[in-house]
Amino acid sequence: MRGVRAEDLTKLKAVSENIKPGDMVGFASGRGVLIGTRMADQLGLSVGDLITLTSPDGDITPMGVSPRVKSYKISGLFEIGMSEYDSSIIFMPLEEAQLYFNAEGLVQSIELFVDHPDDIDNLKPKVVEAAGRQINLTDWRQRNQTFFSALQVERNVMFMILTLIVLVAALNIISGLIMLVKDKGSDIAILRTMGASAGAIMRIFFMTGAAIGIVGTIGGVLLGVLVCVNIESVRQFFSRVSGTVLFNPQVYFLSQLPAEMDFSETMSIVVMALTLSFIATIFPALACLRARSGAGPALRIRNAASMKRNVVLKLTGVERHYGQGDTLLSILKGADFSMSKGEIVALVAPSGTGKSTLLHIAGLLEHPDGGEVNINGHACDGLSDEKRTAIRRSEIGFVYQFHHLLPEFSALENIMMPQLIAGLSRKEAGERAGQLLDYMRIGHRGSHRPGELSGGEQQRVAIARAVANAPTLLFADEPTGNLDPETASYVFDALEALVRQSGLAALIATHNHELARRMDRRVTISDGKIVDF
Repeated sequence: MRGVRAEDLTKLKAVSENIKPGDMVGFASGRGVLIGTRMADQLGLSVGDLITLTSPDGDITPMGVSPRVKSYKISGLFEIGMSEYDSSIIFMPLEEAQLYFNAEGLVQSIELFVDHPDDIDNLKPKVVEAAGRQINLTDWRQRNQTFFSALQVERNVMFMILTLIVLVAALNIISGLIMLVKDKGSDIAILRTMGASAGAIMRIFFMTGAAIGIVGTIGGVLLGVLVCVNIESVRQFFSRVSGTVLFNPQVYFLSQLPAEMDFSETMSIVVMALTLSFIATIFPALACLRARSGAGPALRIRNAASMKRNVVLKLTGVERHYGQGDTLLSILKGADFSMSKGEIVALVAPSGTGKSTLLHIAGLLEHPDGGEVNINGHACDGLSDEKRTAIRRSEIGFVYQFHHLLPEFSALENIMMPQLIAGLSRKEAGERAGQLLDYMRIGHRGSHRPGELSGGEQQRVAIARAVANAPTLLFADEPTGNLDPETASYVFDALEALVRQSGLAALIATHNHELARRMDRRVTISDGKIVDF
C-alpha cells in the first residue's frame, strides 16, 4: 500500500501513462485507488469494483485490538511491466492513506526518481546532505538484491556457456582443417616441391581457418544484434511454439524481457571468438608441414649447344637408414653419384631398393643420414629449410608416376603455379605456361581441369609444370608407369625432347628397360650403392 499525492503520481509516467483500463479521475478526487493488472487478475477484480483492505493495527477496545477494515473503489488498473509492481502494489491518495493508518500529517518514506539510475552512488551523499539529519537511505539495487544477484549468477553462467560454445566451434575448425590437411596431403607435397616455403603453406591454412572464424563471428554478431533488438518477439514466438511461458513474470518480476547491448562486452566476446579461431588454425597449419612432399618446380627452354657440360649434381658417401622395430634398415650405404648438364640418366632398380629415397635426397626433400649432396657446386647438407626450399624452387623439377596435378585448377593454372610461387607476375607466368602447353602439343586443353584430361595429357601437363621455372635438374620417378605402352612412349618422347632442348640434367627412375636404353647412361642400386651397368 503506497499513499501518493495525485500530482506526484501524475509525474510518475511509468504508472500514470500505463493505466488500462480506467483513469486517474477517481484517484485525484480522493475516492478511488489504483491496482496492478496482475493483482486484478489474481483477485478477479476490474475497474469499478470494491477492494476491501484489512489492517491488524486497528482501534483498541475492551475486547482487544480490532482490525481496521475499509473498502475502496478501483478507479483504474496499471501495468508497469514489472511483476513486483503489477501484482503487489496499491496506490492510494496520500490523505486517505494517512487516515487509514492513523498517521495524519505524517509520511513513512519519500521515494526519489532519478533520470540516471546507474549514477545512484554519486547522488546518495547529496540526498543525505539535503535531508539535514540522520536518514535510512536505500536504493533500487538493495531493494531488489536477491533478484539482481540471481541475474548476475545467470549472466556469469551464460558467459561460461557461450565460451564453451565458441570453444566447440574452434575445435570444429581444428577438426575441419585437419581433415582438409589429410585430404590435401598430396597437394601440399606438390606445393612444397614446387618451392613453396613452410611459412607460405602455413599461411594458406591459417587464412582458411581465420576466414571461417571471421565469417562465423560476423554472422554471430549480426544474428545476436537482430535477436537482441527483437528479444521480446522472439520470446513470445518460442512461448507459443513450446506452449510454455518462457521467463515467467512471477519468477523474473518482468512482464517483458528487456535487452541492452553493451559495446565493451560485445567486443570482448568478438575478440575472444576471433582469438580462439586464430589459435585453432595453428595446429592444423603445423600438421600440414608434416605432409610428405610429392611433385614440383621447373624450367624455361634454353639453347643446349651454348652450355658447357659441367657437374650439376654430386652425391658423395650418401647414407639413409630407417628404423624397423629394433633393427636398422639401411637403404643407401655410402652411395656416390654425379650427373652433368644435358645428361639423361636412367635409374633402373627393383622396387624397395631405394630409388624414390635417392630422388628425394637428391631433390632436397629428405635429409641424408650421412654424406654430402652438392648441387651446382654448392653443398646443401647444412642448409636451413628455407634455403633448401629456395634451391628446389629455382634449380629442381619433379615428375612422379602419378601426375599430382591440383584438381581445383586448370592445366594452364597448374603450370603457372610454380612460377607464381617464384614471384613471377600472373601475365608472364600465363604466357610461359601457354608456350609449354603448345610445346607439349596440348595447348588447346589449357582451360581443362585434370579430371577432364587423359592420362597422357595429365602427365604431359605435369612435365610442363616441372620445367616451368627453368631448373637445372629434373627428377622423374616412374613418369610413364601408369600409362599404356603407346602413350608411355609418346610421353617419354616429349620428355626427352624437352630435356634435350633445354639442356637440363635428368635422372629418371624406371622399370622400362626399353626406355632406359634410349638414355645416355643407366645406373642401378646394388647393396646400397649406385653403380653403372
